[in-house]
Amino acid sequence: MFDLDEDLAYFVSKKIKVSLSFSNLTYRIPLKGKGGVKKRGFKSTCCGGDRGGEPYVEQHKVILDDLSADVPAGRLVAVMGPTGCGKTSLINALAGRLEAGGEVYGEVLVNGQPRGKSYRALVAYVMQDDVLFPNLTVQETFEFAARMRLPKKVSNASKMKLVDTIINELGLSKARNTRIGNAMYRGVSGGERKRTNIGIELLSGASLIFLDEPTSGLDAFQAMNVMESLWTLSTSGRTIITTIHQPRSSIFKMFDLLLLLSEGRTMYYGPAKDAVKFFSDAHFECPVNFNPADFFLDVVSMDYRNEDAEEASRERIRLVAELFASVRPTFEGGIQKQHRLSIDGCDDCTDLNVVVFPNNPFTEFGLLLRRAWKQQSRDILPIAITVVQTVVVGFILAAIYSDMGSSATPVQDELGILFFVCIFSAFGAMFQALNTFPTDRAVVNRERASKMYHVLPYYVARFICDMPTRVGQGLLFGCIVYWIVGLNPAASAFFIFCALLIVEGLAAQGFGICISAVCPNEKVAFAIAPAITIVLILVGGFYVNQDAIPVWISWLKYVSHLYWAYMGLTINDFAGRTGWETCLNIVNGTCIATVETSGDEVLARLGFDPDHLWLAFVVLIGLMVFYNSMGYLFLRLSKPKTMPIANERPKKT
Repeated sequence: MFDLDEDLAYFVSKKIKVSLSFSNLTYRIPLKGKGGVKKRGFKSTCCGGDRGGEPYVEQHKVILDDLSADVPAGRLVAVMGPTGCGKTSLINALAGRLEAGGEVYGEVLVNGQPRGKSYRALVAYVMQDDVLFPNLTVQETFEFAARMRLPKKVSNASKMKLVDTIINELGLSKARNTRIGNAMYRGVSGGERKRTNIGIELLSGASLIFLDEPTSGLDAFQAMNVMESLWTLSTSGRTIITTIHQPRSSIFKMFDLLLLLSEGRTMYYGPAKDAVKFFSDAHFECPVNFNPADFFLDVVSMDYRNEDAEEASRERIRLVAELFASVRPTFEGGIQKQHRLSIDGCDDCTDLNVVVFPNNPFTEFGLLLRRAWKQQSRDILPIAITVVQTVVVGFILAAIYSDMGSSATPVQDELGILFFVCIFSAFGAMFQALNTFPTDRAVVNRERASKMYHVLPYYVARFICDMPTRVGQGLLFGCIVYWIVGLNPAASAFFIFCALLIVEGLAAQGFGICISAVCPNEKVAFAIAPAITIVLILVGGFYVNQDAIPVWISWLKYVSHLYWAYMGLTINDFAGRTGWETCLNIVNGTCIATVETSGDEVLARLGFDPDHLWLAFVVLIGLMVFYNSMGYLFLRLSKPKTMPIANERPKKT
């Protein structure tokens, strides 16, 4: 149990206590095909239909069928039922996180009022999937959540004490300094990941907590610890609604209320301790010393082994639903009375205009910058790959193009290596963004859904943490290639060369994030980004002369970071220099006549102005800002879309 002192009074005495009620909640999704799918079934009388058992054509699949319930504040509610009965869909709908793609109807009230904009600030939601940053330790993950989610009026010492309390209660003391880990790096166990995910939401101090299968993947002892922590929170005024699959009997006894579902319909809703009596009255006797939770699932589960078993189980479920509908007022009377008392007895419960974001953007930025730096600096493999790749490619280029002279052929070679440098820098930065951003986005979407922080501080913090990699790669590559190849010997030209690579890398990184943010998943991003980059390479100024590019596509060069980087590198290398020779006549592959050519003449043939080096820098910086701005915009718009609940009930089809 939680052992909290006066310093943590905020956590245990949240000002707003939340009672939840929902009525006629129906969720359905369209079936594929124009004519629907024929299904054998009945339309329950409790939901307004007949029950002839005749086959009928159903245009939609009903996930939740006319559910209603009142949940008083400070209750621990278990949502149980067989797989596919609609448990997760129900808590998603109640939490306001039901993804778009169907129709949801009904009414959800919080303390007797419709859900408002600040509703999510009152809610914590523990998802079934554990999405966490792999390179942070358990302690660091909790500390970040506490500092980010709890308001300033809770002192830092109190936040850290709360972190220690939850770590101990969730049995994570031995793993507190262990990294979360992922498929590549060994970290905490699967059960420890699950408990860490739960602990993050417990740190929020939310008034209403939803959990989706919080005990899955845990052994019996740890599952008991988790549920004891939730029970303690409910006794302190929190409202806890959790889906759970086959809890042990000692856990089942902790539940205040039980909502039992099957095929999207209510089989039972009332005090958990009275469920056995209800089933007994319905002539479904729970054997002595038998886990009631297991027994209930046996009764309300569909059996698809054969047609006879399916028909028998469907008839049994119909019978249970009808029996509960007939006695429902008996069970709900006491719950509704408690629901009204929990609202009437709280003076501040109707004031739901809480602060949505606990911290100001500057505080958010500081916390996010610190986390991003830890995450990226500890990700050794990508850093090592970048270093090895840069060194190997750099020395290969140096070996091939070393000590270029000033004859006609090396002019073309020099242009070729400059363009290759542009491609290498752009692809390296882009693919690194494509590899790392999807993982970040999964965590960020979860945290954004909880109203933990704004998107802009996160994006700026990430950009700043990416800069050392781009700066280091540009300097390392320049040091290896520049002097061995024999480019412009002026020291200032070397630093300009490195600066151009750095700025181009930052622009390409923004381009990669932009593509990744607008694409629905990593596979699509990896398919689209190289294709677009190939087009930008074609208009980059090396393979095709600018005058030969058709007008309808030539404008692409202005948004191509490769074009402006190539322009800057060639101007930096050729402008104001002389001594090159251009071949006038070639016989049998041998040049028999040459003429001296200056660097400015080479630039003129490419269509570049020797005085426009500054322009290359300005446009590259502009593209860096543009790509990152678009990446930020797409990230902000790409959060999972949820469906509002319509008050109008659907028509039967």
